Amino acid sequence: MHWTWKTGEKLLYLTIPEWWEQGVSVGFSTRGGGESKEPFSSLNLALHVNDEQTDVLKNRNLFLTEFDIESGNCVTAEQVHGTKINIVTIEDKGRGMKDKATAFSKCDGLLTQDNIGLLCFFADCVPIYFFNHHMGVVGIAHAGWKGTANKIVAKVIHEIRMGGGSVQDTLVAIGPCIKKCCYEVDENVASFFKSHCDSRILVQHEDKYRLDLSEVNKEILMSAGVPRENIVISNLCTACNPDLLYSYRRDGITGRMGAFIYKRKEI
Repeated sequence: MHWTWKTGEKLLYLTIPEWWEQGVSVGFSTRGGGESKEPFSSLNLALHVNDEQTDVLKNRNLFLTEFDIESGNCVTAEQVHGTKINIVTIEDKGRGMKDKATAFSKCDGLLTQDNIGLLCFFADCVPIYFFNHHMGVVGIAHAGWKGTANKIVAKVIHEIRMGGGSVQDTLVAIGPCIKKCCYEVDENVASFFKSHCDSRILVQHEDKYRLDLSEVNKEILMSAGVPRENIVISNLCTACNPDLLYSYRRDGITGRMGAFIYKRKEI
């Protein structure tokens, strides 16, 4: 199980071939190939950053076309760095895809057993994808430092378990995010992680700390029962790759990549 680059019909994106072969489309977009103008150039997929709405909707259609799905068969959420998780059903199709008002309110995790696409947005925070073949469920979580500290991934695993899914059968993919090389936090943020982080994850640097959010989420997932071999982590740092990826920490006003997952068929 691994992340790999795929050159689609019009766009370059990351995917997981092993999930694709099992009927699940997975994608993480880059910043290139879209319609948005500076400072959002060019494949910004988020409406909440004050980009032109018409450009964002064109970009969403461009990205989703790579997976042979229309925006009306997808949903998205108003991400607020919380831990609320919504269970998505077929009746929710289209929520948040053409405007912010209809998105799932104050929600940072989406799970579904239906054939409906899930789309969330990132520019440093950790995109975390879930797939349980036996339960036929897929999902995405958005984890910044607050969501990570409050263990949103453990709550997603709890939802899967409550729905009858085995933790041991659950696969998890952690996508590109800001890495320890570029993610400096102060004592206030570091204090949330000191109790369960070793020197690989939280390193003091003068009066600041460098934090590895990917590794923290991996440790939380393993504590929740997910086997290490079921977790794959992208080594791409959003802040280190300005030509490929947006980074809020690096640029301030900027666009957002899209994290997408879609169960194409009944599993």
